[in-house]
Amino acid sequence: MTCKISGAWVVTRTCPYDGTESTLGVYPEGKAALLKLEHFMDDPHDNEEYKIEFHMFESVEQLTEQHQRCKANRAEWDEKSRIYDNYKAGQLTDKDEESKEIDQLLEDLENAV
Repeated sequence: MTCKISGAWVVTRTCPYDGTESTLGVYPEGKAALLKLEHFMDDPHDNEEYKIEFHMFESVEQLTEQHQRCKANRAEWDEKSRIYDNYKAGQLTDKDEESKEIDQLLEDLENAV
């Protein structure tokens, strides 16, 4: 299912005293949001700030696909992390064996002298 309206324009006011934001309106067309903003700007009070933002709508199919892609990426990351951890564990084991061999060789040298 696809949306006929791809997004909405939102007019927001920021209070100069405490910084809270209030949504003044949600509009399907940019011209409507601009007209509403013009109406608010006719009589601004105490350095009020106004913003116009455009928010895209997402369909259920888009959100489901994004979620599945995210789960697949996490599974791939977990698998790579597991392989890397196994590799690191193997490297530590190899180093332990190498250090044992070196200790044995040093011991043999001391005994030979």
